[in-house]
Amino acid sequence: MTDFIGPQAPDGPRAPEGPRASASLPLSYAGIIAVLLVVAAIGGGLAVGTIARPTPTPRPTPTLTIPTPTPQPTTDPAVFRQTLSSGCATEQGLWVVSNGGGLVRYNGKDWIQVDSTLRTLTHTSCDAGTLYAVGPVGAVLILDDRARQIQSFDVTLEDLRGVAAMPEGAMAVGTHGAVMLLSGGTWQPYALGLEEDLNAVVVFGLQSGWMVGTQGISYRLEVAGWRPVQTGVDVTLRGIAGPSAQTVVAVGDGGTILALSGLTWSKIDSGVGAPLRSIVMLGQTAWIVGDDGVVLTVDGALRVPGSEVPAKPPVVNRIDIGTTCSLTSVFVADNSIWIIGSRGGVSGIWKLNNGKIAERWGDC
Repeated sequence: MTDFIGPQAPDGPRAPEGPRASASLPLSYAGIIAVLLVVAAIGGGLAVGTIARPTPTPRPTPTLTIPTPTPQPTTDPAVFRQTLSSGCATEQGLWVVSNGGGLVRYNGKDWIQVDSTLRTLTHTSCDAGTLYAVGPVGAVLILDDRARQIQSFDVTLEDLRGVAAMPEGAMAVGTHGAVMLLSGGTWQPYALGLEEDLNAVVVFGLQSGWMVGTQGISYRLEVAGWRPVQTGVDVTLRGIAGPSAQTVVAVGDGGTILALSGLTWSKIDSGVGAPLRSIVMLGQTAWIVGDDGVVLTVDGALRVPGSEVPAKPPVVNRIDIGTTCSLTSVFVADNSIWIIGSRGGVSGIWKLNNGKIAERWGDC
C-alpha cells in the first residue's frame, strides 16, 4: 500500500501524429501489439503513481434564472414543511437547500422558496457570490447569487456527501472514495485508489486540505497527493472545519470530537453520545451540531503545532435551543450562528447571537 494517493493532474498537450504506415498488419499481430501498448501505458503510469485520466465528456448544464418571488407579508410557512438539510451565506444573502424539496432564500426579513424544483441536496458551501450544493448520485447545484442563475447537473454516479468552496471552483467528496474537483469550469476526479466513503472536506488550496469519512479515516492533501493519517478512532466522521491544514477539528458518531495539531489527532470528550453532523469555526470557537438537538461549543480545540505556550484543556459547553430535532447544518453569517434541523418532514432554523437564540423559524 502506498503512502500517497495522488490527485489527477490535468491532461497535457498531445504530440502531433506521425505519418501512418502504408501496410496493414495481420489482425492477430495488431491485437498483440495493442495489448503490449496497454501494458506499457499502465506500467508507465504506475511508475509515477498516477494513471492518465480520459478527457471528461461535457455534460449538459442547463442554466435557470431564479424568478422574482411575489412579495409576501410574512415568512412562507410552506418553507418549513419540507426537509431542510443545509445552508450557507454569500455576500448577497442566506441560502438553504432541502432533501427532496425546493431552494430557499432569506432576504433579511422572510424565508421564501424562490425555486420550487424538487431536488435532493444534502450539503452546501458558499463563497462571496456562489453557492455549491451536492447530493446523491453525483447531484450538483451551482447558484450564481450575483447573476441569480442556477446550474444543475450530475458529475459522478457516487453519492456526494461533502463540498468545499474554493477561490476558483469547489471540491466535493462522496462514496467509494469519490473526490471531484471543479476547476476551469470542468468537474474531474482528483484522487485515485480510494475506497472509503468520504463525508466532509475542508480545502485551503489545490495542494492543501483534509477530508474525513467512515471508519475514522482522514486524508491530508499535500503536494505529493492524499496522505492517510490515523485518527485513533473507528467511528464515522461527518464534519470538519478549521483555519489551516495544521489545525482543524473533526466530528462524528458517538459524540466524537477530534482536534488536530500538525499530523496528530487527539480526542476531546464531548459529554454526549449522539452523532455530530456539522461544524463551523467562529473565531477560536468551534460550533458543533448533531442529533437530538445537540449544540456544542468548544473553546481551545484549535492547537497550534510547535507553540511554546502550553495548550489549555479544551472547554466544551452545551447550548439548549429547545428542540430534539436532528440538526444537520451550522454556518456563520454576519457573526451570527445559523442552525438547520428537521424531523418527520418539518424543519426549523435558528439564529444565535452570543450563544443565545435571537430568532427562530419553523415547526421543528
